This record gives sequence, C-alpha cells and structure tokens, in this order.
Amino acid sequence: MIIHRSFYREAGITTLGITAVLLVIIVFQGLSVYLGRAAMGEESRDVVMTLLGLQTLRKLDLLLPLALYFGVLLTLSRWYRDSEMTVLAACGIGLTQLLRPVLIFSLIVAVVVLLGSFFFTPYATRQTDIVKSESTRVPEVARMTPGVFTEGQGGKRIFYAARIDAKGDMEDVFMSQLETGRRAVVVARTGHPYVDERTGDKFLALRDGRVYDGEPGEAKYQVLRFEIFNVRLEPKRLEEPPSTVEGLGIRDLLARGDGPAVAEFHWRLAKPVVVFILALYALVLAHTDARRGRLSNLFAAILVYLIYSNLLGLGQTLLKKGQVPPGVGLWWLHAGMLLVVIYLLRQRANNRPLIPLPRWRR
Repeated sequence: MIIHRSFYREAGITTLGITAVLLVIIVFQGLSVYLGRAAMGEESRDVVMTLLGLQTLRKLDLLLPLALYFGVLLTLSRWYRDSEMTVLAACGIGLTQLLRPVLIFSLIVAVVVLLGSFFFTPYATRQTDIVKSESTRVPEVARMTPGVFTEGQGGKRIFYAARIDAKGDMEDVFMSQLETGRRAVVVARTGHPYVDERTGDKFLALRDGRVYDGEPGEAKYQVLRFEIFNVRLEPKRLEEPPSTVEGLGIRDLLARGDGPAVAEFHWRLAKPVVVFILALYALVLAHTDARRGRLSNLFAAILVYLIYSNLLGLGQTLLKKGQVPPGVGLWWLHAGMLLVVIYLLRQRANNRPLIPLPRWRR
C-alpha cells in the first residue's frame, strides 16, 4: 500500500536521524568522561576509544526505543499539520488502519533491540570490565599526562612530568615515593621508560637529578646527586574482572535466580516490549491541535516517556528486593500502560477527547 510505504520511508529516515543525534550526544559525553579520567591517570590513554565504543554499544538498545517513539510521533504529527491525515480520513483510512504499518515498523526495531538487550549489551559490558581490569596492569608512566600528577601503588608513589613526547621520553620529572614511613623525592631533568631484555621488567631511567630522602615534618634530609637512577615500574596485580549481572548471559541469569538477576532478566525483556507500547502512544499523541500549538503533543509525549521509564525503574527496584514475584516481573507495568493506550486510541479513533471533561465543565 502506498500509504504504508510512505510511512515506512519517512518514519525510518526520522528514526535514523534521531538515533544519530542521540549517538553523537552519547559519544561526546563519554569522550569527555574518559578523556578526563585519562588526564587524571585513572585510565590508560590507549583504551579510551575502546571504552567509548563499548559504551556506545551498551547504550544502543536504550536509544532505539526512544528514537522510534519520537520518529513515529514526528512523522504522524507532520501528516496532521499538512492535513494529510484529513485526506486519509476522507478516503476511509482512519487511525486504526495505521496500526498495521506502525506495528510492523516497531517489530523491525524491536528485533534489533532484542538482540542488543540479550547479546550485544551483555557482551559490551563484559568486554568493558575486561579492558578496565587489564588497564590497571599498565605501569603508572603509561597513564601519565604532561603537567598532571599521577598516583600509583595506592597513593604511595606519585609521578609528574612537565613534558612527554610520543616515544614516552620525559622532561622535568618529579617522583615521590613513601616506604616505611619515609618519603623519598626524586627530581630529574629527563626520564625514559625501557624494558630489561633479560627479565622483561619495566623501568624508568631518570637522568641528571637528585634524591631527597627523609621523614615528613623533619628538616633532616639526605640529598644524593645522580647521573642515572633506575626506578622499577611494577604493574598492579591482575585481578579478575568484577562479575556484574549486567554482563551475565541468559543461562547464567536464570541459573543465578536471585533478586538482581531476576530484575536484570525482566529489564532486558522489557526493552523490546517497550518499543511496541511507545509506538502506540506515538500514534495516539501525534494528533496536532492548532489551538494548542504544535508542541503540545511533544510535551505530552515526553511526559509519557518519563512516567514509563520511572515506573520501569521502580519495578526493577521492587524485583531486586523480592517484593514482586519473579513470574510477574515487569508485566504488570506493561499491562497497565497497554490498557491506558488502548483506551486513548479508542477515544482518538472516535474523535473524542482523550480525557473527558466533567459534565459541569461542558
């Protein structure tokens, strides 16, 4: 049908555009966070882009339902504004006849969301934990940023370099290390990281500097001059990546069976279901009333989305605490939202107000 193809094309383009905008926001937000952590030495600069890509993949199943919701809403709102819906109604095509293309379009997006929710997002979560865990094994100097103090060994060692080139060579190096209550401060003109070919250990070779050794709060210090001073760089002990429910597979979630696992399973299952329900709300709220302005339906749509998302968050909390049976899950929320949208759809199809006014207001 021509109307259906027109809807698929316009809604698809609009949804893709909204998805692109949301992805750009997510990418720039994540980039600022990871670059800030890399600048503070909390993350290795080499894994910033990897973590950013994994974070984007983790957010995709959350962005697509929102993008479809507003994609369908904006598409049908334009049809109302340009009187295309009026022409369709005159040809015998009402709101209920648009249910089929809206649901078919939602089905395509829901399949992608389902794959992301049950496979891509857990995979990205596991990989993020692995990358962060392996990043902790990188020596402190590999995480250094010029002009920024970098902590190591739980705060016992502090590094600073005014300048660092692409090869890792440093200028105006400062190092402070605390051992057995004594603080040793090393100041050197240059520094260069290297690997011992025999043992494979990593060292930082400091040249032309001084070592100030003493106890904090006392004026008695030993000052030693050196031409070459080698500092052994010990990476942090490799720890197992934390096992979170967000990174577990379906079988592991079902086998675990506790509150957080049940809540996570129903949350993953809720994402594709949300796609269909939000699409129905978009179909209802797309109607544009010239007397109320073009943005009235947009504000209502945002309110519906906020209410739905907050209710889902509440449902997750109740599942984690065991206050809702696992068999019920989040279906009671979906059922309530579905009943409301069916009522609103019926009111809209019969040209009645969505919320009837009391008799004394008529």
